[in-house]
Amino acid sequence: MPLQFFDIFVIMRKLFFAFVAILASYHLVGQVSIQSKHMPSAGDTARLSISSPLNLPSSWDKRGSNISWDFSKLTPVATQLREFKSSFRTPYAFYFLNRIGEKTQDTLDLGPLSFTNIYSFYSKSSSVMKTEGLGYTASGVPLAAKYSDEDELYQFPLEYNDSDVTSFRFKFEIPGQQVFGLIQAGTRYNVVDAYGSIKTPYKEYKDVIRVKTFIDEVDTIVTPVGKNPIPRKQIEYKWFSQNEIVPVLQINGTVTPLGSFQVSQVIYRDSFRSLPNGGGGLNPPVTVDFDVDKTKGSPGDVFKFTNKSTPFLRTFNWSFQPANGVKYVNGSSSQSSDPEVSFSQPGLYSVTLNAEAGPAGGDTTYTDLISIEWGAGNQNYQTNTCLSVFPVPANQHITVDFGCPTVAPIQWPRNLTVFNHIGKAFLVPQTKDDYSYGVKYDVSDLPSGHYFLTWHGEYIRFTKM
Repeated sequence: MPLQFFDIFVIMRKLFFAFVAILASYHLVGQVSIQSKHMPSAGDTARLSISSPLNLPSSWDKRGSNISWDFSKLTPVATQLREFKSSFRTPYAFYFLNRIGEKTQDTLDLGPLSFTNIYSFYSKSSSVMKTEGLGYTASGVPLAAKYSDEDELYQFPLEYNDSDVTSFRFKFEIPGQQVFGLIQAGTRYNVVDAYGSIKTPYKEYKDVIRVKTFIDEVDTIVTPVGKNPIPRKQIEYKWFSQNEIVPVLQINGTVTPLGSFQVSQVIYRDSFRSLPNGGGGLNPPVTVDFDVDKTKGSPGDVFKFTNKSTPFLRTFNWSFQPANGVKYVNGSSSQSSDPEVSFSQPGLYSVTLNAEAGPAGGDTTYTDLISIEWGAGNQNYQTNTCLSVFPVPANQHITVDFGCPTVAPIQWPRNLTVFNHIGKAFLVPQTKDDYSYGVKYDVSDLPSGHYFLTWHGEYIRFTKM
């Protein structure tokens, strides 16, 4: 029986609505929209795991539409619990009324200043989520510092191809003193550069967008001797789903001086895991270590240090003991990952590296690692033509003479200072013997070895048997 016009109309109507439903479904998947309601609120918590950057899949940074990312092979090495509190449940409610607080660090050391119990405070509206300031405790007193230019983290809605540029400025100090402090200022660039689906060890999400954030920041440490600016260029990749209050995956890193991106941390939404750090600590396990191309040399030789810390950390602070005579060369500094250093004085030097990545960090010291000795390296030292010592090698005595003319007669000391190969000083006494040439000193108590003595800014070597 042939179809009537009404039957054909009904069939076409059903096909039309089915087609519209398919388009709507595609639209919902392809055009995920993250709103303020998808961000954390007071009382929310989120369990995260931290993975080594070495486990990242290839092409993880691919951008565009309908991308499928697979991070299911990530291996957790530590866990983190993010807890968002009402400001009234923190020690800093007086400063941040009706705000969202999150403890972000246990301790922050800024040279002579030390702060504890550090909270970041956020506010959110239908159009923006931003950081308004920090709460911190100094000498047992709860204090706070607010952004003079608030840091807008996200502007809503977040949808594919959206972008925004904002600035921020913050000064961290103890009220009533202007001697020490930390100023953080910079620009935040956000762009929603991709959407699609993602697999993590926790679960698969069909509807995510990715926000790439470039942070161009300068941290300025204020001290009595001036201001020390430290530039930082950081990039964050964050995958958001409407089903989670925090990114389902986040990759943090720094921009190297050559412009490449170096991953420092991989964090993803997860369930509780029983790991060595107890599954709830803020700090992932960190191994701070380093190597050096040699451990023995002469004054002026260059020593190349190589950072071997894991996971990939992003801030470094090298120090030497003693610090006198230590010089960073070839464009490096105490904040370099792999500094190059020379030493102007002989002696034994202990080396310490402190490395951090956000709240995670540690330090390692190698005691008496570097030995600086006169003549130990390849450097040639000019022989003094005025100062002379004999006999060489010596056994009981040395005779010292300065053969060049002087304005006044030389007053030789009763006790002459000589140095061994690592700069340790010894006093040798004048003898009571009569002498017609030079001055005689008793070296019988010196241990056997090579020694230096200086006079009128010049030096000469001798050997004690």
